[in-house]
This record gives sequence, C-alpha cells and structure tokens, in this order.
Amino acid sequence: MQDVVDYAAGIRIDFAGVPVDLSHGTLFQQRIWNACQRIPYGEVVTYGDLARFAGRPGAARAVGTAMSQNRIPLIIPCHRVISAGNKIGGFTSDQGISLKKRLLDLEAGGQTHIKMPQKSNFRKMPK
Repeated sequence: MQDVVDYAAGIRIDFAGVPVDLSHGTLFQQRIWNACQRIPYGEVVTYGDLARFAGRPGAARAVGTAMSQNRIPLIIPCHRVISAGNKIGGFTSDQGISLKKRLLDLEAGGQTHIKMPQKSNFRKMPK
C-alpha cells in the first residue's frame, strides 16, 4: 500500500515485478497485459506498438479492448498506452481520460504534450 501512496506523491515506483493473476482474461488479453506491465515508468507506447511487442501486429483495436478490461491499472499501466499521433486514446475509469492525463503528467514530472480531444460542436440530429 505504501508503494501506491508513494506513487501518488510522484515517487518513481516500479510495479513491473508485482505478481498478478491474469487468469480471468483470454490468452490474448494476458499476452497484452504482460507486455503492458513492462512499459517503463514515464514512457508511453501506442496501441499499435503494444500489439507488435506482444507479437500481434495489426491488432491495435484489440489492444484497446484488452486495456479496457484491465482490473489493476497501476500494476498493468494501461495509462501508458496512447493512440497514434500522440493522442490520449481512451481510459476506462470514472474520471476517464482526465485521470489518464494526470497519471501521465505525474510520471513525466510535469505537463506532457499528449493531445487531448477537442470539444466537439457536433449535435445529435433531431428526432
């Protein structure tokens, strides 16, 4: 627990060695989560990069789906996986991508240059 407190205080904590039970996931998810757990603190990779690292080039969308099923986001640091073009991508939490951005900023020791989505002027079509 102290490691989580230290992490939140901005202290570099390596969770890569924490043993985890991934048996609830598919073999593909387990492979992706294992690869994700090796992304170093303060670094980011794209969904496509992670797919290649896990031996599944071309499976970027499936990587995103696997990330959305991650139950332990600090231990398997899915916040370090971003979209192509240096875009933030998604993040499954109550606070959404704003939490992902805060975690990336925390690990970077300041503001990152990850692109956040712009507010859309799109409105639903009237019924």
